[in-house]
Amino acid sequence: MKNQDPEWQAEKQPAWLVAAIKKTITSLPGGYAEAAEWLGVTQNAIFNRLRTDGDQIFPIGWVMVLEKAASKNHVTDAWSRERGGYHVPFVEVDTDNEEIGIKLAELVGRLGDLVNAYRQYIGDSVITCQEWRSLNSIAYDFRVTLMQFLNLVSRVYCEAEKGDAPECGSGASGALTKRVE
Repeated sequence: MKNQDPEWQAEKQPAWLVAAIKKTITSLPGGYAEAAEWLGVTQNAIFNRLRTDGDQIFPIGWVMVLEKAASKNHVTDAWSRERGGYHVPFVEVDTDNEEIGIKLAELVGRLGDLVNAYRQYIGDSVITCQEWRSLNSIAYDFRVTLMQFLNLVSRVYCEAEKGDAPECGSGASGALTKRVE
């Protein structure tokens, strides 16, 4: 068995993960040079770990550093999608609750994007694979924004776990509870 190459090894660094890491790196203003600086390695060390068929993998700790440096969640989002879920980034509650209004406006905008794309894509009575991927991407963004909106509403307006607000807090969803840092 030792000499056999199990199928799962082909997936130790799948193409979707490499693509998301590259997207994170290129979202940095300095690209690969800046990524190497953040990680304290050479650009070649990064390139060597960004091959789907390579013998080295890109460490998850590096991913975390680069996502934070880039203020992007490309890898986290890709991982969530790959596992059949979605990533809902934490939103800070503004003292005057302005963030709720902003998220509501963003939510309405994303719904408009979804409706417009749907109308455009069914115009010829056929949705292509590319159109389907685009529609799913827009719907994903809509769901994430919806959960951020509900999270904010819950944290600002729902009474704390007193039992007299069963529709608020932990009874509704883990996504509606405040993240402790």
